[in-house]
Amino acid sequence: CKMYGIAENAGQAWEANGGGKFMRKPDMSQVPSHIRAKGWSDAKAFAATMLSKNPNTYFYRHVAPHEQQATGEWTEEEHNLFLETARKFGVGDKWGLFATYIPQRVGYQCSSYYRDVIIAQGLITDKRFRMTLSGRAVYVG
Repeated sequence: CKMYGIAENAGQAWEANGGGKFMRKPDMSQVPSHIRAKGWSDAKAFAATMLSKNPNTYFYRHVAPHEQQATGEWTEEEHNLFLETARKFGVGDKWGLFATYIPQRVGYQCSSYYRDVIIAQGLITDKRFRMTLSGRAVYVG
């Protein structure tokens, strides 16, 4: 996040960039016209305004501005980087921020990979998940 001039914690980022009330539904009237003019979806345009204010929101669905999002199977390098990042920082509910350590992957991809591969293969034990009889990890809180 430092490379983008983003504050070191969520509270600082929020206050330094206008504060206000958090809303799940984007207020498109707050998106500058030069961003709306790019032809992006409402979600992407709103997320672009959140890069500094709420970087977790941005990186949950979007890669860094200079990157192209990877799709498909994860490489061995990405897998190892995921495990290294998880061991160093832990995992929680900030998958957008977690994804900033895995180039070309976004938060929802990391969350899914964690549940479908890391937990399912027993590489990390997480008390918030239970395994079904078919071997699928299910979040239980």
